[in-house]
Amino acid sequence: VEPYNIFSYTFAAMAFGQLSLATGNQEYADIAKKTFDIILSKVDNPKGKWNKLHPGTRNLKNFALPMILCNLALEIEHLLPGDYLEQTMETCIHEVMDVFHRPELGGIIVENVDTDGHLVDCFEGRQVTPGHAIEAMWFIMDLGKRLNRPELIEKAKNITLTMLEYGWDKEYGGIYYFMDRNGYPPQQLEWDQKLWWVHIETLISLLKGYQLTGDKQCMEWFEKVHNYTWTHFKDKEHSEWYGYLNRKGEVLLSLKGGKWKGCFHVPRGLYQCWKMLNSIDEKSHLC
Repeated sequence: VEPYNIFSYTFAAMAFGQLSLATGNQEYADIAKKTFDIILSKVDNPKGKWNKLHPGTRNLKNFALPMILCNLALEIEHLLPGDYLEQTMETCIHEVMDVFHRPELGGIIVENVDTDGHLVDCFEGRQVTPGHAIEAMWFIMDLGKRLNRPELIEKAKNITLTMLEYGWDKEYGGIYYFMDRNGYPPQQLEWDQKLWWVHIETLISLLKGYQLTGDKQCMEWFEKVHNYTWTHFKDKEHSEWYGYLNRKGEVLLSLKGGKWKGCFHVPRGLYQCWKMLNSIDEKSHLC
């Protein structure tokens, strides 16, 4: 059995939650809720017996859980009690926007902090993952819309632009996979690769930012990222997208699927972008 992976469980909860909504099948609802409960039970020790930390040594908390719960809470909203849903949303917003978002670092989002929310000077503590941060911002924008908090939407839009400027490769184009907030060499050998999910999630955040705030910088960046994405990731002969490019934008792996690249980010992203572009186009015709 593989170690627990938060994203695999999250995608399963989303899938069964939406399937229960579409079919009315209680079994699917039960699976979604049970999976959601498993995710929450792993908050303090996500890797269980595979955890490599030694008791009493540096203990960090990671950005992945609060950022993904921002989206999951809305996806299975129909299965959660109202007060519990509100509490979950507020907790996630606080963690993402007040703990991992660091104004003192120019407004970037870090990937790990200590359990008290303080910055830590180590490889993990200095890690910045632009794709994670930008993806989380469209989750936050959705929550801002759901809670009728335009100031939250505005802040998430601004962080999207900050992270994109921070993570964009000025020489070759595209968004870095991993970065070090102090500019030191990251420990991940794949730090300068360009990944499919980073770019499609960025397109969603930029369109959502433009749709909800009208900030033209979002549309300018959308066109720039869109052009890079469709020029480099799409296989022009056999369709689908490549997942992994080197820093120069050349294909590193010709396989279209694998352990991490499944049928999730691309179809979800294209569907989201299509809906928003249609909405933006309709509004422009009405003006």
